[in-house]
Amino acid sequence: MLKKIIATGLALVSLSGHSLAQDDRGLTGFASDLGTGYKNVYSSDNLPWLGKTLLVGGIFANTDLDQNIQDSYNRNILSDSSNDFSKFTKTFGDTAPTAIYFGLAAINRMACDRDCGPIPEWGDRSLQALLVGLPAVWTSQAILGGARPRHGVGSEWNIFEFEYEHTVSGHAYVGAVPFLTAAQMTDNPYAKATFYALSPLTAISRINDQKHYFSQALMGWLYAAKVTEVINSDLQPEDTVVLPYADEDTVLVSVIKPF
Repeated sequence: MLKKIIATGLALVSLSGHSLAQDDRGLTGFASDLGTGYKNVYSSDNLPWLGKTLLVGGIFANTDLDQNIQDSYNRNILSDSSNDFSKFTKTFGDTAPTAIYFGLAAINRMACDRDCGPIPEWGDRSLQALLVGLPAVWTSQAILGGARPRHGVGSEWNIFEFEYEHTVSGHAYVGAVPFLTAAQMTDNPYAKATFYALSPLTAISRINDQKHYFSQALMGWLYAAKVTEVINSDLQPEDTVVLPYADEDTVLVSVIKPF
């Protein structure tokens, strides 16, 4: 479902030429920023980072480390309480919150030409990070070929075999993006630390739910950290920050502003 939403978003951007004049400017501007994001993220300058990320993930995945961490988590942490917490934190990586980013980006671009305030800008930048980074996540999943814990075959990479495609956690990536984006949008050290602390919670939920090994959750978070850093490299930090929330019944955004 998430891939369908992302594909729809890309299609809407590509159809900007058929919009009204004001809408056209907004969508064209978003498409231009998206192109810049792709250029900056998929730059040869980031190859050293990619190499280090694959090295770290590969060490955990292709040794006993991943399984040992999973077994230790299951013995010492897994419980009804952790399951309840995971059920909540997993939602940040689900499909529903992505609708927020599409809506806020549309408002930000077409209603007031990126002058609507921090919340629409946060949604805009979160959406950019999703559209730019998810192709890398999906490609890594397909090429590296790691299995889930519940498959019972370990996390070892099976490159180009295409049997399992779970080496990088998509939920961990999607769930980290809004928090990391919010962290980039503030120079308040307490708010920044809070957002960074919240950003790996979805990744942890995937370990709890036996959906991903530690290396897979970690790589999803690392991809999100890199892409949001690049997307937000031109930010002028503000004190106003935003906090996303989603569960089975509610999707909303909170604003935090120190006085």
